[in-house]
Amino acid sequence: MPVVNLEQVKKVSKLLKNLPDNGNGLNFYSFQKDGEEIIASDMYPPLNHPQAINFFFFVCVHQFGFWYGDECGYLEPLFGTINGKNAKGSDLLWKASMRAIEQDPECFEPKKLAVISPQDLARKILADDNGPILFPDFETRFQLTRAYGRWFQKRSSKNPLGLVQFSNCSKNSLGKFLEIMREVPGYNEDNLQKKNLLLAMTLANRPEKWLEVKDTHNWRPIVDYHLMRLALRQGLVELDGHERKQNEARKWTNWTTEGSIRQLVYEAMELIIKESGKPMSFVDENYWNGRRYCPEMEVPECRKCLFDPACKKRIKLFQPIQRTTSY
Repeated sequence: MPVVNLEQVKKVSKLLKNLPDNGNGLNFYSFQKDGEEIIASDMYPPLNHPQAINFFFFVCVHQFGFWYGDECGYLEPLFGTINGKNAKGSDLLWKASMRAIEQDPECFEPKKLAVISPQDLARKILADDNGPILFPDFETRFQLTRAYGRWFQKRSSKNPLGLVQFSNCSKNSLGKFLEIMREVPGYNEDNLQKKNLLLAMTLANRPEKWLEVKDTHNWRPIVDYHLMRLALRQGLVELDGHERKQNEARKWTNWTTEGSIRQLVYEAMELIIKESGKPMSFVDENYWNGRRYCPEMEVPECRKCLFDPACKKRIKLFQPIQRTTSY
């Protein structure tokens, strides 16, 4: 069975502890390049956009499964083309959704999503330059979209903005928000609440600061397949011989092993946050940025990665392969 390597946790924690703080994490509006703020207008709505909260609620529902597989296991990541440029995985979703809201500013209103047809979802929202994006699980995405919209439609007194405002009335605003979101289709299937936490981070870190987090102790690690891949390659979680062979071959992972790996990565991240003294947003941002140097298909660029001095460099290891709507 997989186990956490505590010595490796200490090495990574020490590395992160010695890094300077660089703000409040990803802000889902802009990024820094050579000391200059670059507005990511192709991915995120402009400041104070009246439909921005609906946009983020929708996109985070769909933050899962950006890859293709076959009967044996993993094949390749999901790619598309937006405005003539290649886009991959989550970036493709953000950019396609941004283009959709530019064309129809109210397209992410829950009342519209409650009655959306599969054709409109595929052609007007989940589409790139070449037409509908070929998601391997489109039917699941359609059903989640409709269920999400209908949940709000049946509760006329509730809407995404209202849920955020209600949460802000609590002294445990983050905890209250996460508690409420456990009921919402698209956010109710994952005990580690990856998409819920991602949405909360989006709402808290955007310049508008919609979610006023008073209870920072309720932040938890956001465990997706990129984080699991990096954690395994860094040696934070150790696999036994059979598990390692299956993982390196990128074969389908059984649910027991997948659950064990994900839970242990979660625990390793909690230890790193505690031992490094850094906030979750800092650790999350550095691991998110680290994925670009440790990708799925290309040779890792270890020398460019900030984790290089503490990494075991087990670059043949991969994320668990299982089809889920959780991440």
